[in-house]
Amino acid sequence: MLAVVAAAVAAWLTLRAGFLQYPDWLAAQKVDFIIGPIGVGLYWRYSRPYSRFGLMLIVLGLLGVIYILESSTTPWLFRIGVLSEDAIYLWTTIVILAFPSGRLDGLPERLVIALNAVTAALVLVLFFPPSAPGFTISGCRVDCPGSAGGTSYTASWLIRHHVLASLPVAVALATAGVIAWRFATGTPPRRRALAIGAPVALLFVFSEASYRGLFIFAPGGLGAGGRPVQDALQWALAGTRSFVWYGFLAALIAAQLQAGRVLRRLVRQSLTHPSLPELEPLLREPLGDPSLRLGFWRAEIGGWASADGAPLESPREGQALTEIARDGRPAAAIVHDRQLADDPELLQAAGAVALLSLENAELESAWKDSLHELSDSRARIVQAGDRERRKLELDLHDGAQQRLLAIQMNVARLRERTGDPDLATELDRIGEQATSAVDELRNLAHGIYPAELREGGVGAGLRAYVGAAPVPIEVVEDGFGRCDPAVEACVYFCSLEAVQNAVKHGGRGVRVTITLERNDDAVSFAVDDDGAGFDPDAMREGFGLVSIGDRLAAVGGEFHIFSAPGEGASVRGMVPVGVGTP
Repeated sequence: MLAVVAAAVAAWLTLRAGFLQYPDWLAAQKVDFIIGPIGVGLYWRYSRPYSRFGLMLIVLGLLGVIYILESSTTPWLFRIGVLSEDAIYLWTTIVILAFPSGRLDGLPERLVIALNAVTAALVLVLFFPPSAPGFTISGCRVDCPGSAGGTSYTASWLIRHHVLASLPVAVALATAGVIAWRFATGTPPRRRALAIGAPVALLFVFSEASYRGLFIFAPGGLGAGGRPVQDALQWALAGTRSFVWYGFLAALIAAQLQAGRVLRRLVRQSLTHPSLPELEPLLREPLGDPSLRLGFWRAEIGGWASADGAPLESPREGQALTEIARDGRPAAAIVHDRQLADDPELLQAAGAVALLSLENAELESAWKDSLHELSDSRARIVQAGDRERRKLELDLHDGAQQRLLAIQMNVARLRERTGDPDLATELDRIGEQATSAVDELRNLAHGIYPAELREGGVGAGLRAYVGAAPVPIEVVEDGFGRCDPAVEACVYFCSLEAVQNAVKHGGRGVRVTITLERNDDAVSFAVDDDGAGFDPDAMREGFGLVSIGDRLAAVGGEFHIFSAPGEGASVRGMVPVGVGTP
């Protein structure tokens, strides 16, 4: 609000100042001197709140408020406005040399600022009180309000003193030299940060050097023939001065757009789920820093560690460490070229991708742990069920079956002793019932966990089942051999489940083939039938298929169903060698 009010006052006062040579253009310039730097500075502060550069631009705009007084008709106010020109030029030089970090990092920058300050002090001492503005479009077309008793810098004989007149030119050329030196010696991040703002600033300092240098070689002016050159340089200086802060604005917007492009590129690449060790080289090329290193917070060591778990090396000379927080706690760190701090948007993009990859890695690790736990729990459940099957089969064989056999023998002995025909007949009937119970119990025990499976393996167990099957079944065994009991039980019961599905859904006259195979990588089974077939999607939730899937998953296996109405069915399962396989 202050900037808008001050700009309105500047326009109103300057347009009313009849003594100025270009009141209209000067009014626009003074408005721009206030609104431009303050507006760009506020946006800079919003985009980079931790940078001092935005605050420096705001200060430059506030100095433009004092420059309003140069439009005043009051002599002493007018002279304060004239003096503000040197302050604005000095601060503009500081801002140019501090771009983009907001710091004067080296001795060359400080020497240029010192030379500029000495020049401003000499002008203040030798030409006080000033009677006219400097070499800009702010000149007066008639006597300036402060001309009485003052000294005009342009009219004074001191302008002919080449040492004094050369100082502003030296300041401008030294500023240009520092910018060029920083660009030439900078790393790729530094050059990228300077690529837009620095050339715009160079236009201004070269315009300043050219216009000031004009009065070294032609102290009295160029005359009528050279006036167009002087006017052109004067307007070029006025225009390029305003370009400075807009060049900084363009540089910031370009950095944000570049960061957006880099972020999109990195996010696309992160969709391939790079591991944490792969992430580091992924970030180096778009950030232009081949020495970039990533670290992640490890609570167990209380510090940063690289992706391979080794402690992260401290930043070397010319490097800096930027921490990336997640939920207010340290999560990742980037060790990077110190000059990359001039382009913080790229660091933020890299940090976002690093956090995304870290979270993906943590989620993937948790997911794998869950899968392992699920697989282990499935295996424990299936193994517990098989143990109970074997235990129940043994209990039936060694317990109930033996008791029934004992009862059958006792009944036979009683039959031999009795002489009563009716009792003998009743004992014969009880003996037959005991024999039937033994046979049924034997069949039940065989179904729970067949002795043939335990003693002869999967092939033997299936062939024992085939004899009593309600449909023709062929067992083909190709080097299957013996496996871990858990794997054998899995293949056996999955095969039986598939056979039962074939009997149930295959129709009358269905024929079934069970194929058992083994190779270097896995053991497998296939149950094929020539029955009516079915839609696998419609049957996938059936209890039998779920049971097959759970059993195979428990030992790290998988299965597939191939079928269509009228084309038979094929159930194929596989268990990797090494998962419980000798």
